[in-house]
Amino acid sequence: MADFKASGEAPERPSVEAHWLEVSDAALLLEAARLYRPTPGFDGGRAAVPFLYPLIATLLLTGGRETEVLGLEVDDVSFDRRTITFRPNTWRRLKTKRSHRTVHMWPQLEEILRAYVFNSHRPPSRLLFPSPYTRKEQMVTDWRKGLDAVAVRAGWKVGEVRSKQFRHTYITARLQTLDHGEPVSTWTVAKEVGHRSTDMIEETYGHLGQVRHRSEVVEYRVEQHSAKLGDRLTALWDVCRTEGKQGASSAMRASA
Repeated sequence: MADFKASGEAPERPSVEAHWLEVSDAALLLEAARLYRPTPGFDGGRAAVPFLYPLIATLLLTGGRETEVLGLEVDDVSFDRRTITFRPNTWRRLKTKRSHRTVHMWPQLEEILRAYVFNSHRPPSRLLFPSPYTRKEQMVTDWRKGLDAVAVRAGWKVGEVRSKQFRHTYITARLQTLDHGEPVSTWTVAKEVGHRSTDMIEETYGHLGQVRHRSEVVEYRVEQHSAKLGDRLTALWDVCRTEGKQGASSAMRASA
């Protein structure tokens, strides 16, 4: 359950700068999630959640807090209006009064969520990302093992990538976008992520990333960063290609 301050005030600022991902790194991680195929765990271990790709994409492309995203209902996603609404529900409360908000659904996220929401294999649930570990409908509480599996394939170490970084990554990327040809205002970004003022954006989240990627939209597409990613992207594709061949061989042996 997320912490909740009755006063609706913003949380105290951290004393050290938080980590975030450059746009190119976020694109690499998202590509790793797209290509990842979770397998059942051995020795009684749990399999990774089956929706890592849309889950990571939603975190990276909305700037929502982890519990805000994990508690989204399918009805909170509007493909007609191209919006996502964060509101309190039976699964979780929101951190502050201003956390109740509606944000634009960026084109890349719309592509990913359309394929996920309208997939006939997605289990029927009010929750957008229901826990696969229980028959009772409830939120996912821990998906770090799946996140580690994706991150390791993209070259990070176990534990190096965590969901809190995705919020910082979104804000950093959003501050580099254009709004009608001009740099987006910090007030617009503050409203999108549920802050009452621009202070947190300017002093805490306004990281100056090394990659300048001015665009009308927030997106993390590897084809736009292939030159910078270079061998890292090639290594990821090689790993996934090898795993795909091994999976096909295992399936053939099982059916023999």
